[in-house]
Amino acid sequence: MKFDPITKEVYTDNGEFLKAMHCPFKMRWDDLEPENAQKRKCSTCDRFILDTKDLTDEMLMKIVSQNADTCLKIDLNQKNIKVISSAIRRQK
Repeated sequence: MKFDPITKEVYTDNGEFLKAMHCPFKMRWDDLEPENAQKRKCSTCDRFILDTKDLTDEMLMKIVSQNADTCLKIDLNQKNIKVISSAIRRQK
């Protein structure tokens, strides 16, 4: 999985666009209601947020294809994430 922290866009390792992330509420993971180890609920918007640290590209593609509005938690230090930069791509 690739993530651009500037544009908040998520891609597969092959560069396929998955979704652009946006939370108008700027919620912190620790402030969300735990549902299970990988899912928490936002009491402000009543949506579930999935932790992506253990998801493969295939799993994430399936989740997003079933519900494009799925909220995701991405930690820039998780092992399955590669941080990319749109600013560098635009310069080339």
